[in-house]
Amino acid sequence: MSREELSALTGTMQPKRMSVWLESRGWVHEPPARRGDIPKVLRAYRDARLSGIQPERTKKANYSFMTAGSL
Repeated sequence: MSREELSALTGTMQPKRMSVWLESRGWVHEPPARRGDIPKVLRAYRDARLSGIQPERTKKANYSFMTAGSL
């Protein structure tokens, strides 16, 4: 999301407050890499959250195929 989009969502222009808003509401995001940068939120994730869909965070990988067979 752009700075303007994130500001409209969180109601603040300050990156630290944006992060606090996202964290307090359980939004998945990447924190700012350095001072002055904004948190990173995918537009697809935002659209899903705002439409009422709870996106899956991460799926655990299934590596059982690697151990099947002869050992």
